[in-house]
Amino acid sequence: MMKEKAPSKRGLKTSLMIIILFSGLAYCIFRLFEPVFVWNSGWQTFSSQDRTVGEETNVPDAYADIISDANERLNKAISANDFPAVSIALGKDGELVWARAAGYRDLENTIPVSLDTKFRIGSVAKAVSASTAAKLVDEGILNLDAPIKNLVPYYPEKAFEITTRQLMTHTAGIRHYGSCICFPFDEYSNQKGHDSVESGVGTFAKSPLLFEPETEFSYSSYGFVLASAAMEGATGQSFDSLIENTLTIPLGMTHTMREGLAAGDFAVPYAIKGGQYKKAFPVDNSNKTAGGGFVSTPTDLILMTQAILTENYVDPKLRDSLFFTPQKLRNGEVNKQKYAFGWRSHMSTGVFNEDRKVFISHHGGVAMGGTAFLIMYPEHDMSIAVTVNRQMEGVSELVDLVQALARDVILNTEEEH
Repeated sequence: MMKEKAPSKRGLKTSLMIIILFSGLAYCIFRLFEPVFVWNSGWQTFSSQDRTVGEETNVPDAYADIISDANERLNKAISANDFPAVSIALGKDGELVWARAAGYRDLENTIPVSLDTKFRIGSVAKAVSASTAAKLVDEGILNLDAPIKNLVPYYPEKAFEITTRQLMTHTAGIRHYGSCICFPFDEYSNQKGHDSVESGVGTFAKSPLLFEPETEFSYSSYGFVLASAAMEGATGQSFDSLIENTLTIPLGMTHTMREGLAAGDFAVPYAIKGGQYKKAFPVDNSNKTAGGGFVSTPTDLILMTQAILTENYVDPKLRDSLFFTPQKLRNGEVNKQKYAFGWRSHMSTGVFNEDRKVFISHHGGVAMGGTAFLIMYPEHDMSIAVTVNRQMEGVSELVDLVQALARDVILNTEEEH
C-alpha cells in the first residue's frame, strides 16, 4: 500500500497565508463595525436600588412648593426614562437657587452621584466655547470677521474665505461627522486620541466647503473645532489654557474641562435599552473638543449663564447681538435652526403652550453615554441646566422637565410683583 503524500511546504504556506488573510479581513470588518457587533451583548438588568436618592442643596422658602413639584416630576422621569443618574440646577437673578443630583454615577459599583459629578455634555460644549469666544471679542483680542487663514495658518486654503463668526453660527460650510477609513468606521465613534486642536482639525482639513459661506446653514461640530483653532491663534494660548483663563477660573467653574482632563467624580456613560443597561461604546471625544468634548456639571453651567445674564460677563450689547440674535443668511432670511452664536435663540411656546410666548436661548447635547440641556430665559434672568449619564435620541424628555420648572418659577415671580 502506498503512503499518502505529505503536504508540500508550498501548500502549507499557501494555507497559512489564506488563514492569515481571512483572519485579518474578519478583524478589520469587526473593528469597522464594532459598535454594531457589540450592541447586542453585555446588557444588564437594573437592580431594585432607589435611583431617586442623592444630594440636594437647601431650598429657599420662597421656592419650597416649586422645588417640591420639580422633585416629583424628576423622580417620575428617572423611572420612566431609566436614568442611571441625573443632575439639575436652577439659577435666577445671579444666584444658584437649587441643585439636585440623584441616582448612581457608577451602577456596577453602586457609587452615588453627587452635585460635583462631571457628565458628558455633548454639544452644550458649543455654548461653552462660544461664551469664551465672546469674552475674547469683548476684550478686543478676537476679531470674529478676520479670515481664518490669518489665525490658523495650518488650515488649507479653500475656495472661499471663512471667519470665526461663520464657524460659530454654522454658516461657514464646514462638514459635520462622516464615515472614515478608520476604526470604527464613523468619526462620531472616534477612538483616536488627539493631543492638540491642530490634530483635531486634521480630521476634516482636507474636506472641501459644502457651500459658499453664509449662503446656507449646515450644523457642524467640526466648525467649532476650527473656531477653537482661531481662538488659539488670536491669543497665543492652547485651547485648554484659554478656557481656564477666560471662563472657568474667573467664574469658579471648577468642574468644566475637556474630557481628557477629567478625573475622579465622573459619571460612567451608559446605553439603555428595554430596561437594561451597559457601558456606552468607548469613544475619544478629543476630535471635537470645542464642539462636543467637554464634561461639566449643571451647577457650573448655571454659574456661566448667570454671569452672562446678570454679571456682564460680556458687554450686554455684544451679548444680545451674538447670543440672542439668530444669524441671517446672505439672502436676509434667518437660518432654519434660529441659531445665533453658540446658542439657539427665539420666541417659544414651550413654557406656556400657545397661551404665551417666552424668549429662550438654549443648546442641547447628545454624546455617547451622556445627554444635556442648557437654557436661558433672558427676560427673567433665569437659567436651568440638566445632565444625565445615558445615551438618548434627543433632549425632549429633559426639555419637558425644564420647561415645567421654568413655568412655575415665572408664575411665582409674577405673583410676587
